[in-house]
Amino acid sequence: MLKEILQKIGEFSAKKPLIVILIVIIMSIFAASFIPHIKKQTSYEKMLPQDLKAVKELYEVRDEFGGTDVVEIAVKIVPSDCSDKVVDIRDPRVLNAVKMLEENLRSVDGITRVSSPVDVLIKLNGGTVPQSIDTVKKLMRELPPSEREKMFNKDYSMMVITAFTDVGGDEKKCDNLYKSVNERIKETPWPPGVEAVQTGSIALRALLGDLMNESQEITTSVAFLAIMLIIILHFKRITSVVILTPLVFSLIWTGGFMGLAGIPLDMATSAVGSLVLGLGIDYGIYFGSRYKEEREKGKDPEDAAIITVTYAGSSVLASAATTAAGLLSLTIAPLPMMANLGKVCAAGIIFCCMLTIFFLPAVLVLEDKYVLPLIARIKSKLL
Repeated sequence: MLKEILQKIGEFSAKKPLIVILIVIIMSIFAASFIPHIKKQTSYEKMLPQDLKAVKELYEVRDEFGGTDVVEIAVKIVPSDCSDKVVDIRDPRVLNAVKMLEENLRSVDGITRVSSPVDVLIKLNGGTVPQSIDTVKKLMRELPPSEREKMFNKDYSMMVITAFTDVGGDEKKCDNLYKSVNERIKETPWPPGVEAVQTGSIALRALLGDLMNESQEITTSVAFLAIMLIIILHFKRITSVVILTPLVFSLIWTGGFMGLAGIPLDMATSAVGSLVLGLGIDYGIYFGSRYKEEREKGKDPEDAAIITVTYAGSSVLASAATTAAGLLSLTIAPLPMMANLGKVCAAGIIFCCMLTIFFLPAVLVLEDKYVLPLIARIKSKLL
């Protein structure tokens, strides 16, 4: 039964390669339309099971008291060659700059409250920023030692501005907030020898999202290039890279699956590209090798493709099934991101298997019937 089905698939793919390629392209365009719907997930509470008591309490705290995510801006002294550089973070020029930044931050969407040591000094000074370091020192002596120690570090080279937010787990709001805060920092006229750096949970989440994207691009690209080199060395011809075409389309389909199923890009799923490439290339190598053997026996491209699908297809199906089953076992993991990794990797392997059996024979036939003869004619004309 299975052998007959595979034979019919092989016959259709080998005898109507252009139709097969057109079908795959149309399906890939459809899948690609869902890729922009993939959302990043960097909030730690979303990476945990949502039925945990601590996670539920966190959401309740947010609902009752506002956001729990914090933007912290470290304002510190840095080396400078300027003659009028700041040597004490309590310098009135720094205090005025901090006051200006605080006012600008309050207008940022998502920020609910902003505070800094400058607020305390302004309150002690009757509503205005102290205009000398001596005045600041005098005002600080009015505070209890416990409060005084929290305002600046021991050598008076740093202070912290704290902004509370209500962005929660919304990744888009988190990214926008991070960018807006950085813009406000750049717009602030800092005196020489002073810089401000955004940190805190919002900044870390934004940076984590950027690093996930970067990691995905780098690892997938490196894996693809390494596999392409190995394929060329194994089959000893440049055109053998056509074996990689099922992998390319399987990545597109996998991305579409993530967008359609609402599976986010997180620390685990960002590695899917290289995993699918590494696991899925086996099917292409096996198919390509069997097709090459049939061609060396004197079979024409179409017959070689049909035989390859008929007799190698069942082994590829079995291999893909066992791999997918192993990956799907991750779906019972308590961590959602591990479960998502299992779903996406299993889907990617299934797509690789389908495309290898249905699409790769068509590509191999077109390569043998049109691409290689064309290259041979070009070489003969050049030589």
